[in-house]
Amino acid sequence: MLLQTVEIDAFRNFTNKQTMTVDSGVTCLIGKNESGKTTILKALHRLHPANEPDRFDLTKDYPRRHLARDRRTKDLDEVAPVTAVFSLEEADLDALEDQLGIRPPAQTLVEASRTYGGELEVGISCSLEHVLELVIQETGIDDPDDRELLVQGQSVPDIVTAVKARAKQLKEDKKTARAKVLDKVPAELSKYKLLLDGDLDEDQTQDLANLLPKFFYFSTYELLPGECDLNSLAERTKAGRRRKGDGTILSLLRLAGEGPEDFLDEDYDSRKAELQAASMELSDQVFEYWKQNDALTVAFDTDLIPMPADANGQPQPHHRILKIELRDERHGVETNFATRSTGFQWFFSFLAAFSAYRDRAERVVVLLDEPGTSLHGEAQGDFLRYIYGELGTKQQVLYTTHSQHMIDPTRYETMRAIHDQATRKDPSLGVVITPVSLSADPKTILPVEAALGYSVAQHLFLGAGPLLAVEGSSDFIFLMRMSDYLISQGRTGLDPRLAIIPVGGIGNMPAFVAVMGRRLSVRALIDGAETTKVTTKVLSAARAANVDATHITVIGQLEGLPETADIEDLFSTKDYLWLHNRATDVIIEEANLIPSDKPLPILQRIGIARDKQNKPRDFDHVGPAHQLTRDKDAFFEQVDDETLDRFEIVFKKLTA
Repeated sequence: MLLQTVEIDAFRNFTNKQTMTVDSGVTCLIGKNESGKTTILKALHRLHPANEPDRFDLTKDYPRRHLARDRRTKDLDEVAPVTAVFSLEEADLDALEDQLGIRPPAQTLVEASRTYGGELEVGISCSLEHVLELVIQETGIDDPDDRELLVQGQSVPDIVTAVKARAKQLKEDKKTARAKVLDKVPAELSKYKLLLDGDLDEDQTQDLANLLPKFFYFSTYELLPGECDLNSLAERTKAGRRRKGDGTILSLLRLAGEGPEDFLDEDYDSRKAELQAASMELSDQVFEYWKQNDALTVAFDTDLIPMPADANGQPQPHHRILKIELRDERHGVETNFATRSTGFQWFFSFLAAFSAYRDRAERVVVLLDEPGTSLHGEAQGDFLRYIYGELGTKQQVLYTTHSQHMIDPTRYETMRAIHDQATRKDPSLGVVITPVSLSADPKTILPVEAALGYSVAQHLFLGAGPLLAVEGSSDFIFLMRMSDYLISQGRTGLDPRLAIIPVGGIGNMPAFVAVMGRRLSVRALIDGAETTKVTTKVLSAARAANVDATHITVIGQLEGLPETADIEDLFSTKDYLWLHNRATDVIIEEANLIPSDKPLPILQRIGIARDKQNKPRDFDHVGPAHQLTRDKDAFFEQVDDETLDRFEIVFKKLTA
């Protein structure tokens, strides 16, 4: 199963219900300290924990301001602070078909929640629309009118009644073949009654719960110790009184196929060899991504230490101590793991802790709380590469951060901004979860801005490749999304070496070309109301900096576009209105736009139409760009050839 959404309510600083969509690969949660990022991970972990089981506690976790009041009106043990919705994968559909006797539609969803009382509640749901698609397919209905009859039905009883009436009429009309097909519909629909009602019995509910992915939580509190008393660890594990960090070393031992008690008998040496082999495998994985010091190797050693006599003066058996050592080939010394940098301890500890789940076939959702905060910025980049390049390709990952080095700005659509809006005057506001966009709190998205700034600086000062200056962020988004789609269709997109730099306004364009064009390969894309004035200045700056004039592309010079055309005019009118109407609270139809013998830019035409509706002419032009990112699949299903052709013309000019 894949986690699709998570809903948090009445948990710590979440005083109002919040729903967050989750990416199928990696989801990054950003926000200030104490904003509620960790709260989301903790709630998910408690839903169905893979490691270190934890429980909700009413006294500690329920919003304190409302605890006494809400206790008087409802049973708080029945309140579910976390609810998650999952989509089904092929393996889940196969398993449910075996368990339920019917294969659910692919769009079926599973909902799971955990209450303050500790109950895991699981349910299944699918829409009548998707069931009907299967029924039509299974019964072989091919007559368009009969298909329409089913699709228009609002409920199973209504459909059955309508189908029986239609079949009766068909029989009277001697159309027995169609009637026989329709006669199958009630029986086929009845097969899916369980799914439509979601009324599972106890065994079926448990079978469904067994399919849920578990949640693996890791933070700095789970670091490996430099040495471990295996006797004490075995006793704590047996008694169920594990300490912080025990889970990580147990995972390391399990990687070797052993438990702590296995190292206490006479076969210790052979088991140590197994552990050493496991450590070599783990080390290979660590040093594939740890680039700060590649001269380290991990080794294990042991010691037997005497124990004090018991209360009766009787001697006690020696305890076996497992030591984790690191050999540094640069200096020719071995040091204890605990003496190494905190960053390396974190990196190695996480991979050791997750090793128990890494190669499992079943789904595990990985929850990383502020990963790599003790790592150097470059090492954080290495770990980010591991998250996206390996971990996130196999399991879903949610991680929290406020470090610019743990953010990939090109994946901003997978980020979620966590804001705690409570104030002294109004402490009831609680946490709000939003996408990362210009509407988000600037202090919350500061790491994203810093990451973008760092990326820009890298391109500017390290000479990563040719630069393309554009006016603002909407240009950046439109160009990237349209280029990605065109390339996927085998058409011309942007040169991948071309770095797009939003210069912060069309007025900055001449200065950017003049200054940066002297030592870097610079191109510019000019659009907007100031096109005529700016073009002259940019071309003059280009000549002074020896920048080829063909590297300056003016959208208004494309055939069929206004002289002051914006990048939005590369879209057909229908396509841009598709984005505008979904991104704003104003609906503009194509018929509402004024016709003109001398074409006006689409933004001006929309402004006039908005004014007629008594709405502000101006609107956030970045909104439709973000809408293209959010709904890119739906947009490209209906995109006009005119839109694709215009963007391709621009890309060819920029690539020339």
